[in-house]
Amino acid sequence: MSQLRSSLVSQFGHPRGVLGRLAGLIMTLRASNRERNRRTVELLDIRPTDDVLEVGFGPGLAIEQAVRLATQGKVFGLERSELMLRQACRRNAKAIREGKVDLRLGSAECMPDFGRRFDKIFAVNVYMFWDDPVATLRSLRAAMKPGGTLCLTLQPRHKGATDSDARKAAEGMAESLRAAGLTDVRSEILTMKPVDTAFVRGRAP
Repeated sequence: MSQLRSSLVSQFGHPRGVLGRLAGLIMTLRASNRERNRRTVELLDIRPTDDVLEVGFGPGLAIEQAVRLATQGKVFGLERSELMLRQACRRNAKAIREGKVDLRLGSAECMPDFGRRFDKIFAVNVYMFWDDPVATLRSLRAAMKPGGTLCLTLQPRHKGATDSDARKAAEGMAESLRAAGLTDVRSEILTMKPVDTAFVRGRAP
């Protein structure tokens, strides 16, 4: 059982195959995941004209929410899992047909050219999968408009995770944002179940 759990947990970084589909279902249905995405989008303060990028969008829950707010802008997504890309495209099919959403396969470590810069960039429970967070954040910063906002959300979900882990995560993400050249870095701890969630934002100079 512990080996199966370990195999399933590893899927959240790059879902694929049968266990990847199960991971996608968990991300879609788990109440804490839906709440984490909802509150992230809420705190992003997306304006109607914003161009928005989500990195690691999974099944596309936050994409679906963001497009309702960026009514005159456009929402983009970058995801390394083909399985998650297919799920998110199905979830956001209407918005994609209408040209409001553009979802692509790829990673923040090797940013594609989207043909524009972004007002808002965010990543939910993705930071811990980056091999070099500072280098990745520098790549994202280069894709932002001056004064744009980059947000990272992380809810510790490892076995035995506590609220203290969320605070440590906030400190680590804030340090990475500063090292990547972001300014006005601020952290918030969101009270959630089963453990608190760290939300950290910074601005492009």
